[in-house]
Amino acid sequence: MGMTHYRRFGHDIIEHTLEVPWDYDNPRGTFDLYAREIIPPGGEDLPALLYLQGGPGFPAPRPVKPTGLIGKALERYRVILLDQRGTGRSHRIDRLSPAEERSAEHLALLRQDNIVRDAERLREHLGLETWSLFGQSFGGFCITAYLSQAPESVKHAFFTGGIPTLQGADHLYRATFSKLKARQERFYREFPWVQRRIEEIIDHLDNSDERLHTGERLSSLRFRTIGTDLGRGTGFDGLAYLLEEPFRTVRGEKVLRDDFLWGIGERVSFAEAPLYAAIHESIYAGSGGQAATQWSAHRVREEFPEFAESGTWLTGEHIFPWQFDEDPALQAFKEGAHGLAEREFTAPYALADAPTTAAAIYLDDIFVPLEESLATAAHLGDLRPWVTNEYQHNGIGENGAEVMGKLFALIDDH
Repeated sequence: MGMTHYRRFGHDIIEHTLEVPWDYDNPRGTFDLYAREIIPPGGEDLPALLYLQGGPGFPAPRPVKPTGLIGKALERYRVILLDQRGTGRSHRIDRLSPAEERSAEHLALLRQDNIVRDAERLREHLGLETWSLFGQSFGGFCITAYLSQAPESVKHAFFTGGIPTLQGADHLYRATFSKLKARQERFYREFPWVQRRIEEIIDHLDNSDERLHTGERLSSLRFRTIGTDLGRGTGFDGLAYLLEEPFRTVRGEKVLRDDFLWGIGERVSFAEAPLYAAIHESIYAGSGGQAATQWSAHRVREEFPEFAESGTWLTGEHIFPWQFDEDPALQAFKEGAHGLAEREFTAPYALADAPTTAAAIYLDDIFVPLEESLATAAHLGDLRPWVTNEYQHNGIGENGAEVMGKLFALIDDH
């Protein structure tokens, strides 16, 4: 165990590390779990709020100033930023990690249930009887697991875009493809020229050898995964700017511009967080009686002609098996990812009594659909929802202070 203390932007920062097991049921190795605690001036005795990052596979934020959602949270809490297992300073796992850490057996240990176990060890390490939880997207999945495993440790919980389905992966992906279809139809209405441009790029990629800055050939299937941006607040405009002039002519031949390929490369590479792709579908495994996902999104997409492999519409955050052949950051995870897709899990949630919670639920969220969130909310006791069309899934990135303030008001309104 260790602790480092320093000051930054007028706040006290305490870095905590503690040794925890990879497998709590069958201890066979440990790693150092890392968390950063931010204490506002005079806030040593404030209650604690654990920040559970979205993903899976991303570390906690690294704030450079006390603003936005974290700044709002610091008005009443000490904020604890946990790097979830396998990310950041909690033993990052990537293509350079030992092969055994990329196996299906090891990847299966990175789901929300073990993140909760890690958090409980951290809570005990900090000497806290209870704390409150904040979770964005997958962080909300972790909260739901927490309320299933150790609700007595939770004072309050705050969800943003992250109340998970209790149904299976196939059910969930049918819902997300339906939401994405409606969202993309709106995109095409607002930018009438963009559908033809996308089809032009797809045809070009199917008949040309275009290379990303990392050296590999860009396929049309991989290009189509940029649709993830459709679920973000400024995504329509960002994609339209990217697509407005992708080609140039060189010695009489039409080619894609370097800046366009760079923009695509940044969007389709998982080098920053390979675990996101490697374990993404496993977070749904066991729900709704579907023990194994068996590449659910890959199978379900064929039920939607626009999104099928022979289609031309952009796909969203869905993960497909061929990405582990095409993305250099994922190739080392191929065997483990295929094994994980066939692995059977038990349900990650068993909700009983829950404390007062508040949730920002986004009306046309293409990642965590409204209807699924509301269905699960009915099992969460005193959950107080704020359903809004003001923001997309990344609402805390657009105006985190307002979102957090709305949730505080719901908790305070007794």
